[in-house]
Amino acid sequence: MEPAGLDVVIRLYDTSELPRLDHCVFSLLGQSLHADFPGPLRLHLMLQRLSLAEVQAVRTAMEPLRSLDETASLTLHNWEHPEPIDLRVPLLNWGLEVAKGRYFTCLGTAELLLPGACAKLLARLQTTRAALALGGMATQPVRWWGDVILPLPATQPSSGSIADKPVDRRASPVFLLDRARVPLEDLVFRVSQPDAEIAEFLQRLRICCQVDTECMADLLGLRQVPN
Repeated sequence: MEPAGLDVVIRLYDTSELPRLDHCVFSLLGQSLHADFPGPLRLHLMLQRLSLAEVQAVRTAMEPLRSLDETASLTLHNWEHPEPIDLRVPLLNWGLEVAKGRYFTCLGTAELLLPGACAKLLARLQTTRAALALGGMATQPVRWWGDVILPLPATQPSSGSIADKPVDRRASPVFLLDRARVPLEDLVFRVSQPDAEIAEFLQRLRICCQVDTECMADLLGLRQVPN
């Protein structure tokens, strides 16, 4: 494990998500502009059984973004095996396997990080020596016209500890994980309720690790949903 750098895993199930992926990656590349960003940034796009043509389409779509941060890397990992049918959890665990750095997070294609989010969470990890730092994620309704996104007013991020909340994908906050402070046997995503694998992972880490929730009331990310 390399001491520096941030690995981010993004799952991509089909190329119809490319416009949203573009916004997600753009928000991540902007994180490195902050002086306290734990660079370099390593982006891992976990693809669900895409064809060669579709993989090339993803690579082509991402190429213009590379110039925004020449120190960042963007790697495509395409799961080609026919099993299992549901790859939501396997793609996350594959992402954990290929991640190289100490710090880790994952986002959906419809999720964005606001400027300075990673630096703020890293500061909390370094100050508290926690294994996991959480930040507020608000839901932002949007309307789509082809590749154009029209954002509508966002809801307020939820506050407080995730310990008292049910396992719900929509409640999953922004998070930054220090892998060096998590027992190896707990660094795994597991099958739980549908679409709740990340929320379940974060709740489970709270049992075995120190978690910092100071930034839960701060708006650090947006989850865009169709209006």
